[in-house]
Amino acid sequence: MNKKENIIIVGAGVAGEELSEEIQKHFRNRYKIAGFLDDKEDLNFKKVNGIKIIGRISELSRLIKKFKISEVFIAIPSANGSLIREVIKNCEEHKVIFKIVPRLLEIVEGKVKLSKVREIEISDLLGRAIVQSEQSLFKNEFKNKTVLITGAAGSIGSEICRQILSFNPKKLIALDFWESGLYELGLELSDIGGKNDFECIVANIQDKKRIEEIFNSTKPEIIFHAAAYKHVPLMEEFPQEAIKNNVFGTKNIILSAIKFGVKKFVNISTDKAVEPSSIMGATKLLSEKLVTFYNSKGKTKFCSVRFGNVLGSQGSVIPTFKKQIAKGGPVIVTDKQMTRYFMTIPEAVQLVLYAGFLIKDGGEVFMLDMGESIKIDDLARLMIKLSGLSPETDIKIKYSGIRRGEKLHEKLINDTEDKQKTISERIFLIKGKKEAVNIVNVVGKLLRKMDDKKEVVNILRSVAPGINIVR
Repeated sequence: MNKKENIIIVGAGVAGEELSEEIQKHFRNRYKIAGFLDDKEDLNFKKVNGIKIIGRISELSRLIKKFKISEVFIAIPSANGSLIREVIKNCEEHKVIFKIVPRLLEIVEGKVKLSKVREIEISDLLGRAIVQSEQSLFKNEFKNKTVLITGAAGSIGSEICRQILSFNPKKLIALDFWESGLYELGLELSDIGGKNDFECIVANIQDKKRIEEIFNSTKPEIIFHAAAYKHVPLMEEFPQEAIKNNVFGTKNIILSAIKFGVKKFVNISTDKAVEPSSIMGATKLLSEKLVTFYNSKGKTKFCSVRFGNVLGSQGSVIPTFKKQIAKGGPVIVTDKQMTRYFMTIPEAVQLVLYAGFLIKDGGEVFMLDMGESIKIDDLARLMIKLSGLSPETDIKIKYSGIRRGEKLHEKLINDTEDKQKTISERIFLIKGKKEAVNIVNVVGKLLRKMDDKKEVVNILRSVAPGINIVR
């Protein structure tokens, strides 16, 4: 008879209890549950399903040794990334296998089954569970409404389309200049909704006349403005293109929203708009300022939502690292100390939709709670380990140095701003000093000097002194 494997279940809640039931019923010849770990004070040293809670999660390392544990199951579907990273660290130290119960959205049967327990993914280490109770507050916001999304084929825009389509809008208008991406999105949305639920429109937000024609024909009631150039080093080389799209394009969407009576306008912003060191960040800061300025110019209520990096977005670090690992390395990290804030795309979008629901007077800037910042170097090493390989031994890590426009650390709020709580624990309202910059004058100057690269960068520096001077 084969010897049973000693295991620990981290989490003595509903998921842990159901997992233990499954193991005791169907896998008792393979596994022996040494006990649960849980940090809730009222659970310490009690029993769940006849199995003892043997300690707190922080005691995992000691208990792995004591009970000669061979596998650890993380059974906390709402666990945050830092807790999971700590469990992994302890498991790796003792060469113990670790697996995780899926997030709540993945457990389709409503019961935790061992067959659904899976390998840990990078999103488990950085994201947090989506809060369904909060979603119920705003899902009726979109019912029977016409909603337009710019940049709809991008990572954020396409997820906004997916989530809104599940809320039964009258019509979803997916607008993008990237025709291939929009075509693929249209095929996907056809499987999610009915034939009349959405319309894909190819258009450039820089084309004011075309945008007005679209607004006039579709009559959108709610807008999510996700269209933007976002690549920091590339926009350093092409500042005029960043300005045309992120500033002038945004202004076109804003003016059409006011002209055609849009009710709500949600502008997708970025942590790179906070004390910008890059052209891209400076143009996104201007887009925030335009949204705030024009809020009082019509009946449309505007807001901006500011957040950091999202996992797996096009051109971002996660897919880049995956490709580098698949090729056998090296994995290229910019700087050993560089940190970034991360969030999963579905999580970010749910909070963006919620922020739109939170608009009151308009002109608000909201900030998403991104949790703690993560070292890019740690992220690279975690991804290598999750691929079953060893950093430096199997896959080399090389450091390229910070590129022009990049920061070592990003911020979500500047020194002159304060954050205030909202009804959501994950969304903050940002309050800053009264606007000193005349945004209309700045945009006017940019328009007049668009043929002079150095001059437009100098104009941007009047709003964002930290960006590089073009040599």
